[in-house]
Formats: sequence, C-alpha cells, structure tokens
Amino acid sequence: MNYQLLIESYCFGTSLSEQEIELLSLEIETQIINLNLSKDFAFLKPAPSHICKSLNLRENTFWIMCLAEVLDVHKLPTTGKTKSVEVFDLLLKKELVVG
Repeated sequence: MNYQLLIESYCFGTSLSEQEIELLSLEIETQIINLNLSKDFAFLKPAPSHICKSLNLRENTFWIMCLAEVLDVHKLPTTGKTKSVEVFDLLLKKELVVG
C-alpha cells in the first residue's frame, strides 16, 4: 500500500497495524537513502493541509516529515534521535529547509 494512503488513513482515525508500521519504517529508510541521491522525489513535495493539521505540523510540510511524525508516534526510539529530528537534520544539511 502507498505510504501516503496509510498516513491519510491514520489522520482520519484508522489505527495502523504492526505490519503497516514496519512498512512505513522501511519506506522512510528508503526515502532517506534516496535523499542522498537526488532532491527530485515526491516525498519532498508538501503534504495536503489536512494531513499537516492532523499531525500538528506546519502547513506545506514535506511528506517525508509527515511520515517521520507518524513513525515517532508509533515507534519512539529507546536511544538517539526521533525520526522527525533525524529527517529534519538531513533536510537542513541538504539545504531543503531553514533551521
């Protein structure tokens, strides 16, 4: 299933299964790897405003940040950075966001 559809379903109140969370985890790792290759990917496009609002994120937040936020809700790290912080730091390093 498309990660954007899973995020949208979650924002409309559907719970995510463990399998769906694992799929989202694999998706974000793939996106992080791809971010090192190019800046021309769909996950660097803004998510719709209702998604951003539902996740308490700023309007026009990239899809990759929305994905990271959903994962942080479901899989907080026991050590180190959250996915949101990890992705934001990478976007900052790539000069795709302003800190």
